[in-house]
Amino acid sequence: MPRPGLSPWKPSGFSLLIATIWRGTTTARIGRLLFVVLLAATWAPLILLERATFSQLDSEASDRINAIATTAERAWRKDGIEAAVTLLDGELGVPGPLIIHLAAPDGSLLLGNLARWPDGVPANRRLYRVPAMHADHGDIEPYLVTARAMPDGYRLLVGRSLEAEVQLQRTLVTTLVLVLPFALLVALLTSRMITRIIADRARGLSDVVQEVTAGKLHARVDVPPGPPADAFDGMGQAFNVMLARIETLIDELRTVTDGLAHDLRSPLTRLKARIEHMAVGTSINADDLDAVSAEAQALLAMLDNSLEISRAEAGIGRDSFESLDLAAMLAELADMYEPLAEDAGVELVVAAESPVQLPVHRQLLGRALANLIDNALRYGADGKRIELGVAAKAGGALIWVADHGPGIPASRRREALRRYGRLDTARRAQRPGLQGAGLGLSLAGAVARLHGGTLALDDNRPGLKVILDLPATPAAE
Repeated sequence: MPRPGLSPWKPSGFSLLIATIWRGTTTARIGRLLFVVLLAATWAPLILLERATFSQLDSEASDRINAIATTAERAWRKDGIEAAVTLLDGELGVPGPLIIHLAAPDGSLLLGNLARWPDGVPANRRLYRVPAMHADHGDIEPYLVTARAMPDGYRLLVGRSLEAEVQLQRTLVTTLVLVLPFALLVALLTSRMITRIIADRARGLSDVVQEVTAGKLHARVDVPPGPPADAFDGMGQAFNVMLARIETLIDELRTVTDGLAHDLRSPLTRLKARIEHMAVGTSINADDLDAVSAEAQALLAMLDNSLEISRAEAGIGRDSFESLDLAAMLAELADMYEPLAEDAGVELVVAAESPVQLPVHRQLLGRALANLIDNALRYGADGKRIELGVAAKAGGALIWVADHGPGIPASRRREALRRYGRLDTARRAQRPGLQGAGLGLSLAGAVARLHGGTLALDDNRPGLKVILDLPATPAAE
């Protein structure tokens, strides 16, 4: 409640206008705002033109009548009343809207074309707008006048008719009234058209969202290729990039699910058969236990690799980056895999500049490289040589693992980079008992992306060369 003695607050007309414009949906607000702006833009020039025209006419009229009155006063004071009367009589002889009234001390008309002195006009040199009757035609018209006291009690009034300005004002007002319906129509149609365009563009995004929600992950916003022409095109392109990423992640999730279901079936079946065989036997020998342990270890490795890929794709681990000598890391991996390489009859060679310092996640990068070496031993043992290499480059470093085996055809390399993408027909395992799960290249690619880099497959002529291109600056989260 308002306090005693204070009247309640009432919103002004402008406040009510703003409240009315800002009511409703965003599209409705934009439409009403455009309507008001366009209407104002149509009327404002006419109103400003009217004000400027009348201001200019008033200025010219006031300058003219003040100049006549001042000249007459100076002539009077210098040469007497006869000189002033002669000058004023000459002005009256020129046809035009000028009026003059020279009053004697007793108020009688000495010279002029006004029937009588206008009411409310003192002789104080100020400008007044008054109605007055012209002595020649007897019509009452509006005049702009100024009056001043002359010597010996005389008074002089000089003015100019405003009838032409009044007619012009009426013409402009009539024009404004006639333009108003047209301005309203144009403003209404334009605001409706613009709001319809905005609504249609927004509806395009909404329709795509509904399609994606319904399961159509391939749906995209219809935007032209190339640089965006406006904010809606830019938003649509960003929306499409997001949808493409979502579709890729969903596809990868389906691939992971299908791959796990497929790849877990065989080791679990073998594990179940071993356990059943051990259960019905009279004794458990070491070979059976080793086989069970190997199957369990393969399952754990498969799950660990899947988990590491998911963590790398999610960007987990960037806070654990440290500056390492990549050449030293490759030398350690070569020492670790040397016995396996000798058993397979493969020469393991390290070609590395030293040192090559780079901020990396030691554990993930080491695991990715270990998987690549495993793949090379598994599929490229026929080549009898595997090369591990690292080289510094502008803005980062290149790491590669190259074998001289059968390689991967260029047409199937994209497939090889997908999770569980095993190309058994292209790269047959050379070491009996070592059957991959199709996660080695996927893990290496995920680790490369975690570092802001890329993974590429190249032809080693013969064989396969896997290249990790890592930047010197870690990728931002």
